[in-house]
Amino acid sequence: MKALIKGACLLFAVLMLCVAGIAQSEMTGKVSDPDGKAIIGASVEVKGKMTGATTDAAGHFRLRMSVGDTLVLSSIGFETREIVFRKASDLTISLAEANTILSDIVVTGYKSQEKTEITGSVSTIKMDKIAEGQAAESFSSLLQGKVAGVNIQLNSGEPGATPAIIIRGLAAVSRGDASAISEPLYVIDGIPIISKMSSEFAVTSTNVLADLNPSDIEDVVVLKDASAAAIYGSRAANGVILITTKKGKRGKPQINFNIRTGVNFVPQLRDVAAGTKEREQVKSLYDLYAPYGIAMPAMYTDVTNPFYNNSSDWQGYLYNTSVTQDYGASIRGAGDFGQYSISMGYMDSKGILFNTGFKRYSLMANTSFNALKSKLIINNTLAVSRTDQGRNPDGLSTTYSSLLPLPDNPLVKGAEVYQPGHISNLNDRVRFSSDATLNILRNLSYKASLSLEYLRAMQDNYSESRRTLRATNLSAVGENQNLLFQNTVTYTPKFGDGHSLSVLLGQSMEKTEAKITTVNSISAAPTLSQTVNWPRGSSIGSSNYGASTLMSYFSRIDYNFQQKYLLGASIRTDGSSKFGKANRWGVFPSISAGWNFYKEDIFADAGWLSSGKIRGSYGLSGTTWDNNYLALGIMDGGALDRYNSLVEIAYGGISGFTPTWLDGFKNDNLTWVKTNMANLGIDLTLFKGKVEFIFDAYEKLTKGLLLSTALPTTSGYNEVYRNAADVLNRGLEFTVNTNMRFGRDFTWNTSLNFAYNKNRVIRLPDGNADIIKVSTSGQDFGSIIRVGNPLNGFFFYESQGIYQAEDQIPVDPKTGRKLVGLQNKSLQVGDRNFKDQNGDYSIDVADRIYSGDPNPRWNGGWTNDFTYKGFSLNIVSTFVVGREIVNTALLDRLKLGKDFAGSSSLPNFDNYAIWEKSGDNARYPTLNPWSDATQVINYDSEYIEDGSYFKIRSATLSYTFSNRVMERFPFERMRIYCTADNLITFQKYSGPDAELVTIDGFDMSGGYPMRRMLLFGVSISL
Repeated sequence: MKALIKGACLLFAVLMLCVAGIAQSEMTGKVSDPDGKAIIGASVEVKGKMTGATTDAAGHFRLRMSVGDTLVLSSIGFETREIVFRKASDLTISLAEANTILSDIVVTGYKSQEKTEITGSVSTIKMDKIAEGQAAESFSSLLQGKVAGVNIQLNSGEPGATPAIIIRGLAAVSRGDASAISEPLYVIDGIPIISKMSSEFAVTSTNVLADLNPSDIEDVVVLKDASAAAIYGSRAANGVILITTKKGKRGKPQINFNIRTGVNFVPQLRDVAAGTKEREQVKSLYDLYAPYGIAMPAMYTDVTNPFYNNSSDWQGYLYNTSVTQDYGASIRGAGDFGQYSISMGYMDSKGILFNTGFKRYSLMANTSFNALKSKLIINNTLAVSRTDQGRNPDGLSTTYSSLLPLPDNPLVKGAEVYQPGHISNLNDRVRFSSDATLNILRNLSYKASLSLEYLRAMQDNYSESRRTLRATNLSAVGENQNLLFQNTVTYTPKFGDGHSLSVLLGQSMEKTEAKITTVNSISAAPTLSQTVNWPRGSSIGSSNYGASTLMSYFSRIDYNFQQKYLLGASIRTDGSSKFGKANRWGVFPSISAGWNFYKEDIFADAGWLSSGKIRGSYGLSGTTWDNNYLALGIMDGGALDRYNSLVEIAYGGISGFTPTWLDGFKNDNLTWVKTNMANLGIDLTLFKGKVEFIFDAYEKLTKGLLLSTALPTTSGYNEVYRNAADVLNRGLEFTVNTNMRFGRDFTWNTSLNFAYNKNRVIRLPDGNADIIKVSTSGQDFGSIIRVGNPLNGFFFYESQGIYQAEDQIPVDPKTGRKLVGLQNKSLQVGDRNFKDQNGDYSIDVADRIYSGDPNPRWNGGWTNDFTYKGFSLNIVSTFVVGREIVNTALLDRLKLGKDFAGSSSLPNFDNYAIWEKSGDNARYPTLNPWSDATQVINYDSEYIEDGSYFKIRSATLSYTFSNRVMERFPFERMRIYCTADNLITFQKYSGPDAELVTIDGFDMSGGYPMRRMLLFGVSISL
């Protein structure tokens, strides 16, 4: 009996072992998305046990499990799913795409937050799809039309040109012709970077941000309100743009190649009267207006001379089709040790204008290492780049008379038809950063980071004149470096029933240095050398140095209860060497709150509402100025000019320094510019994430803008800088995103954003006196800054048409004298009819009025994505509504001096309503080159036009090969695409392109239009 019991027990034990063996056997499964595509790097864990696995490149995983175990599957971008294992078929698992609107993790200031917990105004742009199908010199141009309230404005189509980025309205005041731009702060991977050269140390004209390869960017986050940006203190008044570069992801190494080539086409250029038409127009002007004894030049009368028997298309000669090449390669991966990412890029964009172009060489390496059982994480980033912008010397022109032969004609060999020379602008940047994060406790971590940025700008400028036989060389080198050390402590406890707290404490120290050395020379004869030739005695040089330091302490606290009720507050204090002695430290607080009302019980059964949040914020941020020593008083030690003329400060025969007459008066009370911003917003997601609506209303008051103010001459100084101007911006922002699926294979996603902004000056110095903007030479540019009006309005004479008859010219009833025109001209039929605003029967500067607003009232963008199976079509549009611009290009071409004939090309007068005789329904006055006072003047309101436009920025058609096709290739993924860039513009503006204007609203783009491009590319993943 005992033997039988022992045998039964042994048999039972064997059976249990067999069952246990079956239960613990290693099983294989697969994880895919709703379309059946493998999900790489998905996490598969057995609930309640310390076992797990990660899916491979085919989406497969292997894991020991028992029948009845619960598997927890998760992956970024997909909803977490739990599966109870019963049979093998349970292990073929599909994960639904997550509602990314709810679950996105967003990098804000010094930390990351779930989107549902953000209480400030923050916008995120994923760069992968944007950058893959387009070749761009800078990521900033790719952001056009992507973010509500962010106006990205170009004033030139030249490769490597710097766009103006304005967040929530312009808030910068300048007396000079250099348009003041309220530029945001740029932060790459948590490190504020050098985004521009200060005017004092500017060497090249290249966009400094163009050295960052857009293909290396993971996403861009725009912090628009003070609640989000105040954590960056005295540099955040104009918004903050956070850039996160790509890192490695778990799974097998990902090797990617992106190869693309584009053809750049010349767009619509200025109209030109060529050949016979130019002769006819010149003859007509001579017949109508030339004084007795003035004869036409021989080039218009000697039609038998082959030298003048031309119809040369100078624009066609100097503007030509060109090629853009852009290549990129990367390898990225991650494992238990950490992650790595290495990328390289090369871009060569030939300009459509002769002798211009832009090149970029870039290398970036990101690594991360885990230690102490992942309690210590060390990140390192190294980015090295060079940009090379080629330009023409200023003498290059496309405005030669069409009767002059082109340079390849043997008749003009040796004549100066364009100015020889070249400008080379090189920017080298090295950026290194290293940080270490120690997870001290479960919810407590400490992070220390050190970064060094070095930026060197070099220019070699060579030009020569074949007429004067003089050559000019200029070589300049500018160096900027930034050293930053930061410490932060983060505590994120959770307690009670849904209470969450996040506390951040931080400290940073930063030092910025800038140097510049410039050498130039003038030779009496052309030289083969395109750099400064030191042995010659005509070479002179100068150098400059500047430095500033910043010490900061900051903190942020965020609290939420069940992610339903949200509260946040931050404070930062900056001590800057730039500020005046009396205001060395600045304090920048902010507070915000939010309510995720969709989590309330009343909405529990509202299936149409996926999420809903109301948020509000108020905060103070600041900005400062370029000059490092303005608050200390500027000294002048004299200078050498380029002709070796000595202007030296000396006393008793000893060289010295003296406070400068213009800005040397010391002001200890100078301080940062303060921006107070209030923001109210609402976020809605409807119908399971198919529709998203975001609305923001804001008020941004910028106080204490820096301006020079007049001093009495008895002070010994001309002016002193003060925090003396205030500007108010109020606006509304709307964003609508949709995600629609029609059937199984067709999707249509849209993103529409538009923003309204009203800009107004509310305080100016010297008793709110108007500021008429002038250049350093005293030239009036026709811009005015006036209290109660938007910034940089036009200050013009009000045109009332053309005098068609003698009796239309007003007569003073008291004196019987006719109205006197500009420059005391006796008005006559065909002259411009300017309104006499003050009724003194004389047209002068007192009759100029505020005539238009160059600031856009509305701007935005509309993006549409269509996909059908492997095909996709992406269309990006941008628009600007409600601004005026000045057609300066036309105005300058209609100014005909006495020597106009043969000096330049002429527009085709048939395209413009120009007055010639009584009864003409003309828009433009008589073009009399020999008039005692020309009627074509800079400040004529007739040249102010509607600057609104709607532009189809790009259209990209692509095809991604299916998995079945890719099985025949050694690639994992391949996508081919074709992009048409700068496709079409709808505008009322009579000039070539309403987009290419300055911040002040003047069309200064005559030298470089925006090219059109047809780009072909292939993206391959191994």
